[in-house]
Amino acid sequence: MRVNKYDEDEKNTKFSFSNLVRMFKFLDGHYKALIISLILNFLASISYLLVPKTVNYVIDHTIPSNNVKELLIFTIFIFVMIVLAILLRKISYEYVIKVKRLVSYNMRNEMFIHLQQLPNTYFDTRPHGKILTRLTSYADDVSNMICDRLLEAVIELFNIVFVLIFMFTTNISLTLVTLSFTIVFFIIFFILTPIRRKKQQLLNNKLSNVNAYVSESINGMQVTQSFNREEKNKDIYYKLDLERRDTMKYLQKYWNSGWAIGESTASIVEIVIYLCGISIFSNASIGTIIAMASYSSQFWNPIRNINNVYVEMIDSFTYLERIFELLDEPLIIENKQNAYNSNIKGEIEFKNVSFSYVKNRTILDNLSFKIKENERIALVGETGSGKTTIASLINRYYDTNSGQILIDGINIKDIDLYILRKNINMMLQDNYLFTRSIMDNIKFSSPNASNKDVINICKRLKIHEWILSLKDGYNTILYNNGKNISTGQRQLICFARVMLANPKILILDEATSNVDLKTELTVIKGINEVLSGRTSIVIAHRLSTIKGCDKIFFIKDKNISEIGTHKELMNKKGDYYKLYQAQIGTIK
Repeated sequence: MRVNKYDEDEKNTKFSFSNLVRMFKFLDGHYKALIISLILNFLASISYLLVPKTVNYVIDHTIPSNNVKELLIFTIFIFVMIVLAILLRKISYEYVIKVKRLVSYNMRNEMFIHLQQLPNTYFDTRPHGKILTRLTSYADDVSNMICDRLLEAVIELFNIVFVLIFMFTTNISLTLVTLSFTIVFFIIFFILTPIRRKKQQLLNNKLSNVNAYVSESINGMQVTQSFNREEKNKDIYYKLDLERRDTMKYLQKYWNSGWAIGESTASIVEIVIYLCGISIFSNASIGTIIAMASYSSQFWNPIRNINNVYVEMIDSFTYLERIFELLDEPLIIENKQNAYNSNIKGEIEFKNVSFSYVKNRTILDNLSFKIKENERIALVGETGSGKTTIASLINRYYDTNSGQILIDGINIKDIDLYILRKNINMMLQDNYLFTRSIMDNIKFSSPNASNKDVINICKRLKIHEWILSLKDGYNTILYNNGKNISTGQRQLICFARVMLANPKILILDEATSNVDLKTELTVIKGINEVLSGRTSIVIAHRLSTIKGCDKIFFIKDKNISEIGTHKELMNKKGDYYKLYQAQIGTIK
């Protein structure tokens, strides 16, 4: 998926047969069930086809001879064939449903696993609603196509062959009459196909735009209501949905035209068979004419079904293209072969690092510094100077444009990602809490940790008593990113989660920005305890909280303008001194 937003259509792709071949990999291990389903359907088709043949014989021979016993036997035979066909179709469909569930599961799994390995830049630049659409409705539609539509198309093709065999053995002339009408039908069919495909791609884009806007609106509902944007947002949604409805309305004409042509042709052919059978081919018996009319109906049913299946497959192929587009998204950040997989100690070095999120907008330019093992440093600077970017680069959420980042003298690109992120934890300003208990949210970083380990961490961070004051204590369920507790409390729970992981390198990005000063002073005492014995990087706007750091880096103009302790930088009276004085209010 290329970079876009909710009101921008995604780029359409040309149909590729390679995608069709790749699609079958989702069926690995399930071919046996589909083959059984196919065989059962063939047997059901033969059972149905024996009915008109039997009726033909009964009308032409059994009834004229007044053979009641034979009539009874054939009546029972017809009944048994119909019941058998129904049972075989039912069993066949149960196999299909089972495979369909597994295919959808495999497809979603593969997409979800791939999504988790994609770099942050992918999620920074794509509407989340459009990504979600691929994992939900697109996956379901494609699994339906693989298990239902393709199987149905194969079955219907064989049905046509079976019907033609029965028709040719019944009356060749009337069979040729039936076949003559298929030429016109297929000419119209292939004319409409490319038009329908383009319109279906457009409809998918419009639906994806609606989903993207709805997702964005739900996430920003509080902002919408606070600025009285309801009417404006309603107009935007109406415009997007109107585009979707207009496209659907236009596409519906092509859907209906295919159905109408198929139904009309089938009815005309049946009438022609009766007329030709009576007037032109007068040697045909009544039983033969009735049987041929019945076979004609059974011949056109699969053709109509194939038309409907093909229309739905066109839809599904456009979904499949979007799914493979996601799966083909390159893993910019991935492990090298034989990557370093031992634990790290904590020394960090930047060597001539340059980085930009967007081309030609440099955030860091030729940045170099070194942090010793177990050293505590602070990153300070104005908003947008690149402090959080430095932290994100250390954790390899993004890769540098140039230069190297070393951990213990090893390029982080040569370190196993699991080992790197196991030993480096980052406490962000905006963390996420899941819809589960406080205990489970804290254990998210270390699922094997005991309840006692969680309680000890919370006691050290001075939040144990607050959690116990809640009605259900550690079992309190947090909803919708913890909206049932305060922002400061959410931040403290996230901090406990980070500390439970016991990382060798800890990055705190405004870890206490959402708590009041009194609580912050209490928490800082706990933080000072847990920071000992590990390398730590503190990003803070409240400069009073970083006085105890071994070094302070002042980030300015895409690089470091000053390095030193709090005392050294205050004596220097440079950028840090000015910022500190501004905070305590001494600059008039």
